[in-house]
Amino acid sequence: MFLPPHYVQDNFLKLHHLKQGSKSVKEYTRDFEQLLLKCDLKEDDSQTLIRYLSGLDEQIAHVVELYPYTSLDELSALAHKVEMQ
Repeated sequence: MFLPPHYVQDNFLKLHHLKQGSKSVKEYTRDFEQLLLKCDLKEDDSQTLIRYLSGLDEQIAHVVELYPYTSLDELSALAHKVEMQ
C-alpha cells in the first residue's frame, strides 16, 4: 500500500508532540500505539519507552520511573496503576 510522504510525516509530528494532557492513561496509550503503527517506526524499544514516558503526565511519569519495566505493555500497565491510586 502506498502512503503519501506527508501522511507519515504528519503522523510522526503528532506522535512527537503527543501529550497525555486531560486524557486518561488508557486513552493516551491507545493514541500512542495507533500513531506508532501509522508511523511504522523502526526504533529501539528503549527509545519507544522514553517517547511514551515523555508524553505522560509528569506526576505519573515520576512515579512510574521508580519501577522496573521492559516493554510498552508493562510501562502502560504501571502508568494505569499509578493513575488509579
